[in-house]
Amino acid sequence: MSFAFTPEEQLRVTLAQLAGIKLDPIGYVDLSTVIVVGTIYALQFIAVTYQLYNRNYPPLGVKNVPLMASLYFGGLAWFFGDLFTSGIVHLSHSPVLRSCKFTLIWLRACLGAYYVAAMFSLRCFSLYYVFYKGKAFKGTIVYVSVGITVLSIALFGIISTVIPTHLTTHYEPLIDMCNTNRNYIIAVVVVVWSIASFTAVMSWRMRNVPFCFNERIEMFTSFVVLIIAGTLNTICLLGIKVYPASLGWRTGLVYANHASISIGYWVIMGEATYNCIFDREGYLQYWINTLKELDMERQYAYNVDNEITLNLVEYTDPTSTMVNDGPTHNSDRKWLENAIVHSPVSPSNPYKADF
Repeated sequence: MSFAFTPEEQLRVTLAQLAGIKLDPIGYVDLSTVIVVGTIYALQFIAVTYQLYNRNYPPLGVKNVPLMASLYFGGLAWFFGDLFTSGIVHLSHSPVLRSCKFTLIWLRACLGAYYVAAMFSLRCFSLYYVFYKGKAFKGTIVYVSVGITVLSIALFGIISTVIPTHLTTHYEPLIDMCNTNRNYIIAVVVVVWSIASFTAVMSWRMRNVPFCFNERIEMFTSFVVLIIAGTLNTICLLGIKVYPASLGWRTGLVYANHASISIGYWVIMGEATYNCIFDREGYLQYWINTLKELDMERQYAYNVDNEITLNLVEYTDPTSTMVNDGPTHNSDRKWLENAIVHSPVSPSNPYKADF
């Protein structure tokens, strides 16, 4: 796969010009985009592996590490989809890359943008269900919410695959790109904006709900990520004529998409991961003390029985009473009192985010 300005690339530029398209040739700026974003994903893979290995560390456990790991792989699928459908690389030398229904519908749209937006939204919904509705996000509601998400993505992809290519996307050999039907682009954009709107509604309804740690910032960041990515993709896909022909637009969109995903991911996972590596016991003790101070152990499902286990989505407390403005419950914490030791860490510890 060449990034040099070859005679074949010169011919592609000329043919595009005859068709009324000003085409910036694929070159070393495109190659640097592949290298930079690819390196970020490679380094993040190491972090995801570490997080999965340490998923029982309580401050990491509440982040729902498996869900966040799946979000990472959704971002990776989106990255490959962007590369193959945004004019970053040549498609003519590979029948797989010329299969635009695979690269655009499945990699970029379904397993990429649709899935990433859905995972940010699903995590926000789990917080909404626990902290706003005061119910355990486990069992039936988990299966239903995850099932609806996966089924809707699968159905969208299958239907898009079986309908005629002129209604979705097809390979255009003249300019060596995927050519996508405008109405299909609108359908994909509407889906992503619908998910962003759902996330916005949940975030707004939880604006007065108390949290212990950075959940409010995490929800806000998830919403901002969806808005930024949705806005830029809407502009490029619907407002710019053949945006992959422009070097600035195609590389800028790739950077924007994956910087947004990476920022959203690390705002959620960064603090717990950093402290798991560099201050494992100290941060854990601060974390426990904060739950005690704010009387929110049950919302975070903190239990100790020789080993610490925690997962926000497995929270349950049959004796708890909750209201929509926030949780209230009996102060019975006998199951915890022998597990928590006194700590010199004060409530004003700099780990804590104030809202």
